[in-house]
Amino acid sequence: MSIREKLLDLVFPPRCPFCGGPEQSVDGRGCPRCRDADLWIPLADRVTPGEHYVRCVCVGWYRDDLRASVRRFKFGGRQGYAAEYGKALAESVRLFLPGAYDCIAWMPVSAQRRKERGYDQAELLARALAAEVGKPVRSLLVKVRDNPPQSSLDGRARRDNVAGAYAPAPGAEAPGLRVLLVDDILTTGSTLEEGSRTLREAGAAQVVAAALCRTPEQKKKA
Repeated sequence: MSIREKLLDLVFPPRCPFCGGPEQSVDGRGCPRCRDADLWIPLADRVTPGEHYVRCVCVGWYRDDLRASVRRFKFGGRQGYAAEYGKALAESVRLFLPGAYDCIAWMPVSAQRRKERGYDQAELLARALAAEVGKPVRSLLVKVRDNPPQSSLDGRARRDNVAGAYAPAPGAEAPGLRVLLVDDILTTGSTLEEGSRTLREAGAAQVVAAALCRTPEQKKKA
């Protein structure tokens, strides 16, 4: 937990990271209030296919309470949310991606964005997931271009926006690796596709993916 979070907890009592309600025995599915809420994607809809990644697993809908939660995580300094997010994601990763990966990597933010924010939310999520599933974490990608946010774009513009934005991390070796690539949100899949393409071109044997949330419109691969 960051110093900022500790100070916030002194002023404001801890609340459920998912729904924002009073914290009560929170686990990987949140507090009793949100555990059975419509935050979560039905099991039958949690996997979407990809082109450069084999398939992507997501656990929650990026809307309402969960959207607000992710925004607090990304922009509000709530780094501690990663632990509960990791538990939520691990359940589906174990179910849908058993034996499909050797290590876990993440879609990195740019150096400028990391400096402004103080952390990389996808890295925190990847490390929390790795702690739950017992797999090593590898820094395999770097973002080499500080492109506009994907949230401001649609369709083909998203693919064009991330084209060439990532490169293999200096000194990282991907040949033969089976990688689980993690991001926080899946919308069209363009960001994860670009990261997966970069890893495959660097020699990765296979890439599967996982994201905490999926936008409601992303029921099938766009």
